[in-house]
Amino acid sequence: MEHKIETIPFELTIVGKGYRVKTNEAFQTIPSLWDHAEKSGLMQQLIDLSWEQPKCTLEGLLGVCGRDATITDEEFVYFMGIRYDGEVSNMERMVISHDTWVIIPNIDEAWQQLYSQSLPASQYKLANFPCIECYYPPTHHPENELWVPVVMKS
Repeated sequence: MEHKIETIPFELTIVGKGYRVKTNEAFQTIPSLWDHAEKSGLMQQLIDLSWEQPKCTLEGLLGVCGRDATITDEEFVYFMGIRYDGEVSNMERMVISHDTWVIIPNIDEAWQQLYSQSLPASQYKLANFPCIECYYPPTHHPENELWVPVVMKS
């Protein structure tokens, strides 16, 4: 599987909204959350904010999946947002203090192949931080990526 490693030397501050999702229904529920975000205007609000303070390559609409890279609970919080250092009155805020990420293009394939192809053959293992889905503008290639938090194997 195609992937690259990226280091972000600062805390990721993400603003947006969190939604509880049943783990066994996530692949059906999450697309409908994005549809709702588009209809409610949340998506456009996030897009408008996303280019105010560009700071790294993780600049797009973000879907933060739970608290850890491995989701084992019956439910988790899917946080829809953007990387943004300021405060936004009608949004929640989260901070992720991790620096090394494996970046895999094409989110759908990445989720299916992550554990079987990318990490087992590498020098990295999953870190205890959430995976982040990043959705870029239509002109960007790739259109989306999965950012997976990793640490070096001991």
